[in-house]
Amino acid sequence: MGGSVSIAALIVGTALIGIFALASLSLSDSARTASDVLEDATTEPEIRLENASEVSGVIHLNITNAGGETVHFDQTWFSIDGDTPFRASDYHSQTTILFPGETQHLQLTGTGFSAPSRLFVACMGGQSGVSFS
Repeated sequence: MGGSVSIAALIVGTALIGIFALASLSLSDSARTASDVLEDATTEPEIRLENASEVSGVIHLNITNAGGETVHFDQTWFSIDGDTPFRASDYHSQTTILFPGETQHLQLTGTGFSAPSRLFVACMGGQSGVSFS
């Protein structure tokens, strides 16, 4: 009878080692997947309004993408003098993307503002503001 207890203990021990090995592999795969997700996380774009002016109802501005993320004007919102934000692509149709390191001159037409004093832009967490000159 003493031999059968030893064999039973050996079988149980082997089974437990196998279970812990599978759990360890699963945990390792989960950690690897979490690491991959963290590497794919996006960062806030670094956008900067360089200057802004208004001539005959048309707003002229220079905007720079100082970061490493591509900025889409469909995801870029402007606010003039603290008024309701509007999407840049609704009033600007010359281009839809601002690449990293690029500065573009935008002309926003049909906004209904005359003699504004300040302009604010926000895009996916990045933001900037400037006074009209």
